[in-house]
Amino acid sequence: MHVLLLNDTQLQQAQEHFTALEAFRKQQINSIKDEKRQFDKNTAKICQSLERYLNLKAKMNDNTLQEADAQLDLEIRGFREASMKYVLKVQEVQERKKFDFIETILAFMYSLFTFYHQGYEFNIELKDYSQNLQKTLQKTRDSFNSQKEYTENLMLKMLDNRKPITQAKGGCTREGYLYLMEKKALGTTWIKHYCWYKKENKELHILPYNQVTGKLSQSTTEKLTMTSCVRRASQTIDKRFCFDVQVADRTDTLTFQAMSESDRRLWMDAMDGREPVYIKPKTTSDDSSLDDIGFQFVNKCIKAIEDRGLEENGLYRVVGVNSKVTKLISIGLDVKKREKMNLDDNTQFEIKTITSAIKNYLRSLPEPLMTYKFHSQFIQAAKQEAKTLRIHDIHTLVHKLPEKNFEMLEIIIKHLKTVSEFQDKNLMTVANLGVCFGPTLMKAEEETVAAIMDIKFLNIVVEILINNYEKIFGSTPDEPEMLNTGDTKMVPNSKRTIITDRFTPGVNHTMLSANTQSPTTSQPVYANKAPPPPTEKFRPIEKPIEFYNPAMAESSSGSSESINSSQSNHLSNSIPMSENPRKPVNMYGNAGVPEYGNVNALANRFALNIAGADNPMLNSSGLSMTGSLTGSLTGSIASNQTKPRPIKRTVRTLYRCEAENDSELSFEPNQLIFNVRASKEPGWLEGQLNGKTGLVPENYVEYID
Repeated sequence: MHVLLLNDTQLQQAQEHFTALEAFRKQQINSIKDEKRQFDKNTAKICQSLERYLNLKAKMNDNTLQEADAQLDLEIRGFREASMKYVLKVQEVQERKKFDFIETILAFMYSLFTFYHQGYEFNIELKDYSQNLQKTLQKTRDSFNSQKEYTENLMLKMLDNRKPITQAKGGCTREGYLYLMEKKALGTTWIKHYCWYKKENKELHILPYNQVTGKLSQSTTEKLTMTSCVRRASQTIDKRFCFDVQVADRTDTLTFQAMSESDRRLWMDAMDGREPVYIKPKTTSDDSSLDDIGFQFVNKCIKAIEDRGLEENGLYRVVGVNSKVTKLISIGLDVKKREKMNLDDNTQFEIKTITSAIKNYLRSLPEPLMTYKFHSQFIQAAKQEAKTLRIHDIHTLVHKLPEKNFEMLEIIIKHLKTVSEFQDKNLMTVANLGVCFGPTLMKAEEETVAAIMDIKFLNIVVEILINNYEKIFGSTPDEPEMLNTGDTKMVPNSKRTIITDRFTPGVNHTMLSANTQSPTTSQPVYANKAPPPPTEKFRPIEKPIEFYNPAMAESSSGSSESINSSQSNHLSNSIPMSENPRKPVNMYGNAGVPEYGNVNALANRFALNIAGADNPMLNSSGLSMTGSLTGSLTGSIASNQTKPRPIKRTVRTLYRCEAENDSELSFEPNQLIFNVRASKEPGWLEGQLNGKTGLVPENYVEYID
């Protein structure tokens, strides 16, 4: 009876140990299967989402693309989290096996020692082993806890690191998934391939593989020898992130689609890829689009807008339906149908349709309204430091435009000024109109990074035209000081005079490709340094004024003395000379002659005096003097004098600037920067803002002292 009871107790305890092992199998090992199923599900989901993302059209609006980018990023993060959890669970179960199973066996052994008397002898024999096993078990458990904490921290770091691992393995320069375009009879299909590239021998291996199906389309890898790689222009294909690869022994071109823009950049860097060559459109002097029909169409559209749409919210900002806009333009420019065009009917043509038609008409011209020839000069004028110089240079350039361009521009700007007068109702300020019409009136000849960076200056030009409409289109500009540097074929205009080309000095950028005489001239490249002294010949200044700087008097060379001597003959007729030839007459009253170490700052101060009428001796002719004063003094004094002691001054910021490194300053418009002095970097100043000292772009600020 005692033996049976002992056996029943032993069997009951053994059953408990088996139950613990069964629980370990169900809870731990089965959990791996659940994580595996979740991982497979997330894998299929992310692959499908990636295919939908890559099938987005390149012509879709930016908001849709940004939402798609954000959604894909969220799903990728979820996929990475699920995969990390799956790996973590596998590692956890593998480590748990080392102590959970052993712990159950040890408990079973202790039960044997308890229920059987003879287990006592075995316990004595196995005591040392049991103790060592217990210590090892404790160390294993502690190791598991520390390893688990480490792997969890590693998982969090990998989730926080948004940059994917791009390092290739196995001697490959680059590897990853690409979609290959295959042409079929009824269109094209994009097949997913796993590709790897070896730069040493230019070998490209491609293997069709889809993660969703998990099957190989073909068991062998296709080996190709690459000869060239060129980025696919977005205008030539609907897909994004594409590039073309030429391979040996094949006449066709392989078009691949990368996973993202950064992925394409990495593939092109590995393959020494090149940018596509943009073929310039042939431009002719034929301005058939600016004929009487075009003028009548624009005038009718403007009349309809001013009659019933000046108070409409978002005028020119809200675009119309493309099909309706195209229909309106086709009717308005058709000789037979334009008489039937009724713009007074709001049900037929909405205001946003009419405004979009005007902008589309201006964009479709063979050449922008303000021409490719003067594009870079308008940008340089907008970059002038002084407001007076900006207005004057733009005024001069507008009157250089061809006859029909000038007339159409006057019509457009007059209308935009009328629109801006109703900004309280339509919310279209002058700045908003500049954003809408800057790229339309002054489109760059080539779409380059420099052209994108100059868009804000195109908007500034349009703002100046609107704010100064009466002055620019109602009067002729002041006579320029520079001689003509190039022939300009112009049609005489009753409202303006023919103005020769003029060099506009400034400290913004130096044009490396300065030839802008032909409409087919390439887009100039700008370098971030001060411009060289002008080489143009100057006309004599009609109203001479002498400026004297004691710091420069001892170190100026003969060039500066020649300037003063050439002006002294005129000074005898207008300004009484001092008895001391070294000391000029004080034109500023008791305040004394101000000292300027920077010639451009002196010219800016001179322009401010003209604008403010602080000095009665400086009349409106001073406006035409300012440009030549800056250029001539810069060329003859600044290049020949010794370096004066740096003068710390105060400047006001004109635009917003975001620092690209720690040595630069970030600022918003209308902020004051103190202790400004010249920097060793060309085109940069050094100043202090909010207790931090750093570099400031010289063309982003203006001096106020």
